[in-house]
Amino acid sequence: MSRIPGAPEPAEAAETTEAFERFVARLAAGPAGPEHSAAPDGSGAEPPSWLAQLAAALFHGQDDRTARHWARSVHTALGRLEGPVPFAVVHDWHAHAVAPLLAEVSARRGGDGAALESVRRLHERALAGERPTRQEWTEALGPALTQVYGYAYAYADAYATASVNAREYAMDNDYGEEKAAEFAAMYAKLNTDANARSYADANALANTRALAAAFAGADGRAFAQAYPFAYVHAYALADAERAERTGREERYRAACARLADGLTAALDRAAGRAREDA
Repeated sequence: MSRIPGAPEPAEAAETTEAFERFVARLAAGPAGPEHSAAPDGSGAEPPSWLAQLAAALFHGQDDRTARHWARSVHTALGRLEGPVPFAVVHDWHAHAVAPLLAEVSARRGGDGAALESVRRLHERALAGERPTRQEWTEALGPALTQVYGYAYAYADAYATASVNAREYAMDNDYGEEKAAEFAAMYAKLNTDANARSYADANALANTRALAAAFAGADGRAFAQAYPFAYVHAYALADAERAERTGREERYRAACARLADGLTAALDRAAGRAREDA
């Protein structure tokens, strides 16, 4: 039987399969720190640490079958790049995948989305070849990250725990059923609102400067040192954590799948730009 024109030789196909399996194994091992690199792609190059972190986090955020299928698309996109992964992929992913997701979350929560839109515009400018300053990034990221972490806070769980504890305290102190219920509701809201604000403010404060420096300098190493896999978790949780507690895991996985597809699309667009520039 003659070989199909254009089909890989058996040895080449085996090498490609082996490379893909190494890639999947590394993703399955989970996100690691800033020195982590993914398994070699088909071209022999290694994706940068920031991409390895994003990919591993997104891989774990999806169900097994979907994750493996997605890993194949990422591996293929990396092979098409045939060279280093440009930092523009970070801006592309945030502008065209992260920003739309968070805008929908903001609208659902009753926000106007202005802070998130400011960050999206900076990513668009950077993608177009401009260099927004670190100060511009800092001023935009501060309020935007505060919102993101506020949305990501596990409010329903915290409220339920505070309510149970407050009711037990009230009953132990002879409040009676009605007054105990009133006290539990009041305490749970005050306590949970305060904790949510503290959580959002602290995380935004801790991360704003590091991200601003990485984005302003298009610095892949700095971005990797900001632990981007944690942002995947925050973005997906922002979409998954709503008032109701049911269906949270499904919403989280759906958000990760959406962000994952957005990352593949950003890599594909980078490969297309590379071919045009060649």
